[in-house]
Amino acid sequence: MRLAAIFAVLTCASQSVAAPSVLTDMAPIHGLVSAVMGDIGAPTLLLPPSADAHSYALRPSDARALSDAELIIWVGHDLTPWLADPIATLATGATTLELLETTGWDRRELTHHDGEDDHDHGDYDPHAWIDPAVTAVWVGHIANQLADIDPANADSYQANAKNYATELEQLRDTLKAQLAPAAGQSIIWPHDAYGYFEDAFDLMSVATIADAAANSPGPAHIAQLRERTDVACVLADPEIGDRWTAVIVEGTSANTGMIDLMGANIPLGADHYINTLQAMADTVVACVTGR
Repeated sequence: MRLAAIFAVLTCASQSVAAPSVLTDMAPIHGLVSAVMGDIGAPTLLLPPSADAHSYALRPSDARALSDAELIIWVGHDLTPWLADPIATLATGATTLELLETTGWDRRELTHHDGEDDHDHGDYDPHAWIDPAVTAVWVGHIANQLADIDPANADSYQANAKNYATELEQLRDTLKAQLAPAAGQSIIWPHDAYGYFEDAFDLMSVATIADAAANSPGPAHIAQLRERTDVACVLADPEIGDRWTAVIVEGTSANTGMIDLMGANIPLGADHYINTLQAMADTVVACVTGR
């Protein structure tokens, strides 16, 4: 009996191995990975939630995090091309999962508004995480990659991913019903980064204030936006700020709102992603309806 007890303790100890060191690039992806990892461990976040993903200067602590990572899960070089070299040079021992390069979902071509056709992101929109149908596929790839580097917890990762994918499918149905009053309404979006959200929930984009990389608009473009008379809602986001919305809606009946696809003010963790999309839907409905 004593030997059996000792064996049981040793077995439990061997199963209680440290969780793998997982690094994610930004808050929404951190939320997805947190949901898949569950109680096994927590990923590390590279970019602060309020950071601009297009232009971020790595700190010494970020370099250490890259060097220490066993697995790096990031959206991809189409969104943050500046991150590719640090991953290649600092995270030489890490496995990487570039979500934009995964299979099982359709990439969306960038749209062009009012003559703006110069996009730093190339021909495809890299902001794919704002469609829950896409992230439902991504969590499967995340679980597979975690299972590869941590086979002792493979079953838990797969079960967590399956349950979370169901939640994401339910979220998409819930938000589609909530956003029904906004379908067909003319919306000016902050920049050319919300197309997956528009497509998922049948929302209309008549123009964007900035381009896909959130570069500041020129006076001529703002003048064109001011001439539109068919707009119900003009949205800003933290990347471009709200200094343009008041100018665009001046003298019109259009409403304004602040939307955030990064969820900068939403607590990190397994609920971050779902809460971020819910907040986005709340903002769009309030802007379109004026409530």
